[in-house]
Amino acid sequence: MDIRFLVTFMEVAKTRHFGKAAENLYLTQSAVSARIKQLEEYFNSALFVRNRNSLQLTAAGEKLLPFAASLAETLEQARTAMNEESVQYLSIASTPNAWDMYLQQSLDEINGHLDDVSIRAEICSNEQLSRMVHEHSIDLALTTVPFKSDDVQILELSESVLCLCRSVELSEQAVNQLNIWLDWGQKNNEAIEKTYPEIKQAGIRTGSLQVALNYLATNKSAIVLPEQIATALVNKGELVILESLAPLSAKCYLIYLKQTKNAKLSQFIDAFTLQVATKKGANAPFS
Repeated sequence: MDIRFLVTFMEVAKTRHFGKAAENLYLTQSAVSARIKQLEEYFNSALFVRNRNSLQLTAAGEKLLPFAASLAETLEQARTAMNEESVQYLSIASTPNAWDMYLQQSLDEINGHLDDVSIRAEICSNEQLSRMVHEHSIDLALTTVPFKSDDVQILELSESVLCLCRSVELSEQAVNQLNIWLDWGQKNNEAIEKTYPEIKQAGIRTGSLQVALNYLATNKSAIVLPEQIATALVNKGELVILESLAPLSAKCYLIYLKQTKNAKLSQFIDAFTLQVATKKGANAPFS
C-alpha cells in the first residue's frame, strides 16, 4: 500500500472536491482520480458518491477514513525511523510547570553527558504523562505531581520553598491584592487558602506557572511562587518577596518505567541522578 494513495483519499474526503485536493497535493486531477480508483479496486468498494454538485463519502469510505489516518501516520513514523536509524533518540514529556521550574534550565547540562542522542521534548498534562509512560510512548516524564503506579520509578529532582511575593508597584498591603490563584497541589493549596483566605476570590485561577506570570506582568498582584522562580524576578526588579511559606514547597519529579533495557536511557537517568546528588552536596552545610 502506497502512503500517497491514503493521503490522497484523506485530502479528497477533507475537501470533498477532486480539483481542490489535486491543487493542495500539487497533482493533476486525473492523478487524484487514478489513485482513488486504485484504492476502490483494492478494497473492492466505492469510496465516494459522485454527484453533479457534491462529493460524499460512501459507507465504505466512512469506515476507511480512520484506518487511513492511522495507517498513514504509522507508515510516516516508519519512514522517519528508517531515516533516523543512525541516531538514537530519547523522548521526554513534561508538565508546563515542571518545564519552567526544572527542565528548561537543566536539559542542556544533562544532555551534555550523552553523545549521538537526539532529545525529543513535549509538553503534556499530568494525565497524558501517565498514559504515555505506560504505553511506552515516552521514555521519561517530568511533573510536579507524581502519579501512582507500581510500574514506575520516581526520582525527586528539586524542591523549592514557596513564598509570598508582590509586584514592586504595590503598597505594603500586598495580601489584599492576592489576585492570582496558582495550583501547587491540594495540600499546599489548602494551607495557602487557610493563611490567606482572600485568594479564594482571585480574579484568575490557573495550574500553569507561565499563564500566571504572563497575567502578573500586566495585572499587578501578590502571588505565591517557588523561591527559585521568585528570586529570578526579584533580581529583574519585578517582584518583592514578602515572606517564606516554609515548610510549603514545590517539587519536580522524574518518572520512568522500572524495567528499561535502553542503555542510553539508563545513562540519561544516571545524569539526572548525578545532577541531583551534586546539587544536594553543594547545598549541604559545612561540617
